[in-house]
Amino acid sequence: MANTLNAFGFSQYAGTGSAPTYEQVRMSIKNGNTTSIFYGDPVIHATGTTGLGTGYITQATAPVAVSISGGALSAGVLTFTFTALATAPPVGATIVVYGGTSTAATANGAFEIIASSTTTAAVAFSGAYTTGTASGYIFVPVAGIFVGCQYQSTSAKKTVWSNYWPGTSDATGDITAYVVNSPNAQWAVQTANSNTTATAVGLSSVGQNIGINYLNSGGSQSNGNTSTGLSTYFADQYTLPANFPTGYVGQNYMPFRIMGLQNSVVTGTSPFSGINGYDSTTAYNNIIVGFNNMMLKQLAGI
Repeated sequence: MANTLNAFGFSQYAGTGSAPTYEQVRMSIKNGNTTSIFYGDPVIHATGTTGLGTGYITQATAPVAVSISGGALSAGVLTFTFTALATAPPVGATIVVYGGTSTAATANGAFEIIASSTTTAAVAFSGAYTTGTASGYIFVPVAGIFVGCQYQSTSAKKTVWSNYWPGTSDATGDITAYVVNSPNAQWAVQTANSNTTATAVGLSSVGQNIGINYLNSGGSQSNGNTSTGLSTYFADQYTLPANFPTGYVGQNYMPFRIMGLQNSVVTGTSPFSGINGYDSTTAYNNIIVGFNNMMLKQLAGI
């Protein structure tokens, strides 16, 4: 049966704990955070205006594209300048630069961000750099997968337990979030493509790294399902090395690594292939992933 897109975020497939709690830890969402976080969403550590962590978490995003207009080199620190972003790139994130013109081409590669603002990212750099433009992507390590929260409702005057954080103003104090962050956890996730028509993600992709998105090419998928509180994120086929603009350079920094296909049968036909997402021969098939670029795990190349 051909699959249809019905993304459900990241559903725990394996881990060192036991269902349903697995390796949950408590983290915090800042009161006033209006960004919804859904059950099964990857989350990242939130940052302030200088890119430094605040101690809170927020919803993760797809790799962030930047248009680099230039840079300034001083005492071994190269500061890239780009079109303003909504938030400062986190210190410790990676910026992958490609397509540099003039001597900016000497900065093509991957760099850890050591300072930032909404329009700049500073990196350690040795070499020559004068002028030129370039393209880039920023990759932020994930902190884990969000699996619910609790908060004190101001209007109801009681503790609310919820599948998701709705970005409401109806909370007294900060919000307690439950996050699975075990480096060994594995997740079932549906695949789709944010850039073009999706095809099956097959066995040849096992061992490669992959990014995330919730906007499918040609579709109008929303960020999360407010009726159920479930995530609508999928593993983005566009971020595989054959498709992504940075090629193999950016692959070390994708948040997840493909461990296998859900319900994969190398020979014969699986009896479960009629379940949506379980047909590994058609688009929108489910895959099994583990963490790659995350706070508690060393990056894995391809």
